[in-house]
Amino acid sequence: MLRLMPLILLASCGSIDGQFPSLERRAYENNDAITAPITPPAAPVSMSVELRAQVDALLARHKIAHAAYLERLDAVRSEALRAAGSAPGNEAWVNAHVILSRLDKIRDDSVAAVRAFDSLIADANAGDSGLAALLTDAQKPVVDDVAVQNDEIRRLSRLIGE
Repeated sequence: MLRLMPLILLASCGSIDGQFPSLERRAYENNDAITAPITPPAAPVSMSVELRAQVDALLARHKIAHAAYLERLDAVRSEALRAAGSAPGNEAWVNAHVILSRLDKIRDDSVAAVRAFDSLIADANAGDSGLAALLTDAQKPVVDDVAVQNDEIRRLSRLIGE
């Protein structure tokens, strides 16, 4: 029986019509290095003229608001230092809170620019992730500035006392 085993195995390689599988080496049987498939480079993503105009307008809006914020910041810091440790409701405390709230109001355009960018990014994500990445990069300096503004306003609010 053991002698018949090679013949049985050889017979199982055939088909009814007498066609046999090729005994040539297959591509994966070579010892060639495995390489990643070559993919064509992605087409560069760019913004339309209209979208670029929107982005530029948002960046300009933020730049103006941020400059106004920075211009008022030293005065607010001085007033907050004067009010630090004072009793809630006294004149220094009230004045410090009033100018701090004005400082917060001055940066409204920066915060609105972040929200507008978020909306543009959400719309782009629905259709083109490359465009969303471009918009996120454009938004980043605005988000960073707003985060610094938020931190400073919280710090000044704690200094004045709530």
